[in-house]
Amino acid sequence: MNQFHRKKRSGQALIEFALVALVLYLIVGAALTFGLWIYAAGQIQQAANVGARELSQTPLPFDSTFETALDTLIVRQRIYDDRWLVIDLDQLEASNPNYNFFEDVVPEMPLLNQQLASLYIVDRFDHDNNAATSDVRLMRYPGALLTRTDAISTPALTGKPWVAQQYVVQIPIVVERTAGHSGGGGGERIRWVNVVEEIDTEGLPDEDSGENPDPFSLENSNTDMRGVVALRIHYPAQSAWLSSYQDRGPFVINTDDPNVADDAAVVVIDNSNQSGSLIDRPLTGTNASGDSIYAGTYGGKYGLGIHGAMTSPQLTGSGSGIRPYRRVLVSHAIFRREVFTSSSP
Repeated sequence: MNQFHRKKRSGQALIEFALVALVLYLIVGAALTFGLWIYAAGQIQQAANVGARELSQTPLPFDSTFETALDTLIVRQRIYDDRWLVIDLDQLEASNPNYNFFEDVVPEMPLLNQQLASLYIVDRFDHDNNAATSDVRLMRYPGALLTRTDAISTPALTGKPWVAQQYVVQIPIVVERTAGHSGGGGGERIRWVNVVEEIDTEGLPDEDSGENPDPFSLENSNTDMRGVVALRIHYPAQSAWLSSYQDRGPFVINTDDPNVADDAAVVVIDNSNQSGSLIDRPLTGTNASGDSIYAGTYGGKYGLGIHGAMTSPQLTGSGSGIRPYRRVLVSHAIFRREVFTSSSP
């Protein structure tokens, strides 16, 4: 009789664990995710403060705009250069087999880039769609990886072949979702923003239709907001633990309606601010053993990622992956520009 009771209680313990395991998983996942995001928020705020302060103290032309300032040699060398957002680890290893990223690479970066370096991710992808060649290994800032098309007026970085200048990182902002698809919802409508950009009333960098375009310029017609370094930094916080579901309002169950990962359903609202061409990076692929694998939290050509969790046909209709839980963290810093003039005799 006692043996029977022991077996019964063992079975009861398994059932109890099954009931609480999912809750424990969510708690652990949320703790890790939001702990990382709190750290990331502090890093990008520090980066914004450093970048805005240094830009405000850099002697630049009176009529310089924020965009032209970022493309000047002194700014790219000292403060921020978007080419340092992507590092080719294969090239780095070939140059220095015993490299340490934070000792050998980060000190070479401009100041704002140094602040962002601790947020970089390791990214592998098939750059030439050839299974016979090795994948490219990159250390880069999170977001979408594109092939650079915009010309850079300053000289190319020499002596550092591991700086992957052919790539550019941009952040897709999800404005809204289209109608549901594949039994879940829904496709994203996105717009592009740069990792570092100016806070102004323009829709695009080259547009001057807003009430206060180009506050960086001392020739700005708005006398209240001119000669100001108003800097914004974006960080796409995408959870490796938590998945994304449709927002049906408070207290509405949505476990049967995940946001399906489908790059074909993504709609770009305005691609005139896109600084590169999209790279054909599928969300699913195969490994060396022929097994089907997902591209990861920042996978796909839009960098919106894919999860293998909760992918039963009952949830997604086709068993495809779903999007990771995602928020874009934003930091701001505003400094007055210092004007440097020659001293009078």
